[in-house]
Amino acid sequence: MTHSALRVFAAALAIWFLPVAGAQTPPAGESLTWSPKHGDRLVFDVFRNGSKFGQHEVSFSRVGDALTIDTDIELKVSFGPITAFHYVQDITERWAGGKLASVSGRTKSKGKWSAIDAQATGAGLKVSGAKFKGVLQGLVIPSTHWNIAEMKQPGMFSTETGAMLPITVTDRGVEPVKTSVSVIPARRFDVSSEIDASFWYDAAGRWVKCAFTTEGSNVEYVLRDATG
Repeated sequence: MTHSALRVFAAALAIWFLPVAGAQTPPAGESLTWSPKHGDRLVFDVFRNGSKFGQHEVSFSRVGDALTIDTDIELKVSFGPITAFHYVQDITERWAGGKLASVSGRTKSKGKWSAIDAQATGAGLKVSGAKFKGVLQGLVIPSTHWNIAEMKQPGMFSTETGAMLPITVTDRGVEPVKTSVSVIPARRFDVSSEIDASFWYDAAGRWVKCAFTTEGSNVEYVLRDATG
């Protein structure tokens, strides 16, 4: 979930909800960069104060040095026939030879759809998004969170708006993380941006958890299967 998405969701919570009260250890100060295999998936059940309200899935396909990542998110809160909150995002990012080649997709937020398209060119990443149209230069890491390299940058590329989001990252060290099947050690990074959130990565550099708190509501991503 992008930081723009987290910000939108946080605002929705403020409006619609009242506050409700054996694996390898990642190396100190460093986490490996995960290299997903063809067919790998990260599937998270997303909870608010212990109640599931959506799913976030990241799937990977690889041919040679070409890697394609599909991110599919749907979060929904309803009261009977009334939908209070509905967020959908479908993003496809492509990497070739370890370099970002393209990002494209769409997002539904506050009842409206927006699109993003970004293509690598000789001048940089040419972006057409809801909040930015132009060329981004240098290293660009999309805010799809599976890539731990995102935690090592001063900014991340919003897959919702196309804008670069400034971030400050703090390494909090290794903590136990509960998945749907086990408890594993993972390195925690606290990210300060439009909204604060925490992300955890295991010893292989694989994303295994996300969490944030807003308006007294605790939102948590629980990985269904830590084995990939």
